[in-house]
Amino acid sequence: MALNSFKVILASRDPEMGHEGTQKPKESNLDMSFMVMDVNNQESIHQAAITVNEQNGRLDVLINNAGVYLDENKNLVTMDNPILEKTMATNFFGVYHVIRSFIPLMEKQGYGRIINFSSEYGAMSEMSYPGVGAYKISKFAMNGLTRLVAAEIKVISK
Repeated sequence: MALNSFKVILASRDPEMGHEGTQKPKESNLDMSFMVMDVNNQESIHQAAITVNEQNGRLDVLINNAGVYLDENKNLVTMDNPILEKTMATNFFGVYHVIRSFIPLMEKQGYGRIINFSSEYGAMSEMSYPGVGAYKISKFAMNGLTRLVAAEIKVISK
């Protein structure tokens, strides 16, 4: 994206990894910066949205790529509760809170695109096979969120 005159902001909860992720693009003279944002922390997300607004005044494309895979091929009904809760917190609620926090920037300018990275495991057909339960259900829920938000935004913007 930075090749097409986009200013790219990489967000990560780990500052070291975030800065490392921007080094090669910067060496190629691409406009890429880093900011701290933890999708499991609503205040961190809110502060990131404020920072983007203050520094750029707009957001054209939001890409949600954060995710965790903690299952180790376990079945949903027999896994430890914290595995499901942590997976849903990142893969579903993290995406939900990021979208809610950044949509106002897009609405303000009357334009924006949201891209949510998912997985084949999130397809309805995958729900017929056991294993990887927390990851599957989190991606399935995120896919539903993606479609519902798209439908709601179409109504809001008319």
